[in-house]
Amino acid sequence: MQTVKQTAVSSALFAVILLFQGCMYGTQLRSELTNPKALSGTFDLMLYGCRYPDDIENAAFLVPVGSQIPLELFVPDTSYKVKKGLSADKAFSEADAFVRCGVHTVQETRFHRVLDNTGAVVGYDVIPRYLPYDIYGSDPLLVTYSLLAGKVTVYIRLRPEVERQMMMDDTPGRERP
Repeated sequence: MQTVKQTAVSSALFAVILLFQGCMYGTQLRSELTNPKALSGTFDLMLYGCRYPDDIENAAFLVPVGSQIPLELFVPDTSYKVKKGLSADKAFSEADAFVRCGVHTVQETRFHRVLDNTGAVVGYDVIPRYLPYDIYGSDPLLVTYSLLAGKVTVYIRLRPEVERQMMMDDTPGRERP
């Protein structure tokens, strides 16, 4: 009987810990494909990546000027730059050109709107899609959005399968595709 009670208490404690841990990272936001032609207004443009010619971690984020919900990148401050007060056309044009930097062929760019939990747009992203045989698949980036304490945090990282492939290619005697 004591074992059953200990198991029940342990299970309840574990559930509470998981609940608190989930709340620490905030509410996950969703993004959906949209048409850049419908974009209007003035934006701050956040440009991430393009640090060296072989860089595949490139992305751009358009944040409406005067947005009630600020957007921040969870990356070192030195890995991105911000251009403020651009028109919609100029912001998208610069974002699209920026993510095409480097030596890898960009097949197309994906343009997403990021929605808060009420369905309101908090920003947009421009992410490159590479030729699948040029690098490790066409979509190497995993970009997620979290709303916590009145601000949106953008998490950018390589997909795990891309990281694994890159580590394998760094093995002496192996060549990149």
